[in-house]
Amino acid sequence: MKKIYITLFCLIMANSFSVVFAQDSSNEKYRKAIEEAEKDLLAEPTRGDLMVLIANNYAWQNKSDSALAYIQKAEQINYYNDDLFDSWLNILLWSHRYEDLLKTCQIAEQYQYSNTENLLRKRLIAYNELEKYNQGVELLKDPRNKRFLKLDDICYMYNNMIMKRNTNVILAFYSLDLFDNNIPQHLAYLGYSFDVGKNTMAIRANYANRYQKKDLQLEADFYLKMNNKSYMYFNYGYSFDATLFPRHRVGYEYYIPLKSKMEASLGARYMKYLGSEVFITTAHLEKYMGHHWLAFRPFYVIQSGKNSFTLLANYRYYGKNPLNFWGIELNYGNSPDDNRLMMENGIFNNLKAYKIKLEKNFMLNSFSDIHIGMGYTREEYITSTYRNRYLLELGYRFRFK
Repeated sequence: MKKIYITLFCLIMANSFSVVFAQDSSNEKYRKAIEEAEKDLLAEPTRGDLMVLIANNYAWQNKSDSALAYIQKAEQINYYNDDLFDSWLNILLWSHRYEDLLKTCQIAEQYQYSNTENLLRKRLIAYNELEKYNQGVELLKDPRNKRFLKLDDICYMYNNMIMKRNTNVILAFYSLDLFDNNIPQHLAYLGYSFDVGKNTMAIRANYANRYQKKDLQLEADFYLKMNNKSYMYFNYGYSFDATLFPRHRVGYEYYIPLKSKMEASLGARYMKYLGSEVFITTAHLEKYMGHHWLAFRPFYVIQSGKNSFTLLANYRYYGKNPLNFWGIELNYGNSPDDNRLMMENGIFNNLKAYKIKLEKNFMLNSFSDIHIGMGYTREEYITSTYRNRYLLELGYRFRFK
């Protein structure tokens, strides 16, 4: 288990070091370009093109204040043209100054900036980052902008903002597990999530029918957003009978964004059953690559001295809509976060298991989507004795303001 967490740590550090080394070599080129341009600017102090060139080289070094200082110098000599606005808009975007980006879009429009596609894209990004989803949606409903919905990234942003502005979500889910040596098992839940300020709260009722027993669990999740775009996850669940679900379930995880569209997390889970306790440590690493998403999650389970390890790998391919995707999940071991895999009286199956699951999510309309999953598991339920498990799952989600 330590090797897995060390590997995740090394991947994060390698990502950071590779960025640093690449920046050092590039920054030297940018510094030389600035020196040459400043010499020429001393000889010709009204050359706006040199001011923009210097601004770009500062921006590529993540020195946005210095870059914007030269943009202002170009403004002072009325050097308003497409080159200026191309650089100005990019600098504000790269430095995450989204309010200023929207103001500059207005200025660019006043001076007849010709790249209307870029202007629209920058506005949409700013609206999305500022969580002004209604303005972004209305912008694309303008008849002058509807033609841009043919572009994949703009269509994706549009659908994403439609989804995000509907912050109230009702979710219904059902799964059926079939065995070649046991009766079918059922799991279902009904949930509702909503915003609490900038944070998100979710409540859920879980129902299980397994081993000729029934159980009900009430569960709540809370996502606390931080200023640096990291966030924390808190979870608590309670089961009245605790015949299948734990009497108490507690979870915590801290998520932090990394460079190159990556995210990592570290967390723990605790489950208290009638006759046992389970403690779990977990981590998470994910990366977006265009339309592709890849994620890894290890679990280390401690229960009455019987420790076990689980590793999950997920891949998704997204279309023009964040709710339209195909996915595949590969799993070694039994995931302790999967309620389907808890045995009677809270005994967790820590024997070997190999799982594959295919999933499809698609949008029905601007308010709802459906999830379908099919999977197969070859699992060891008694030492050296295996059986087949077949999974079918169906989910429905409805969003509203």
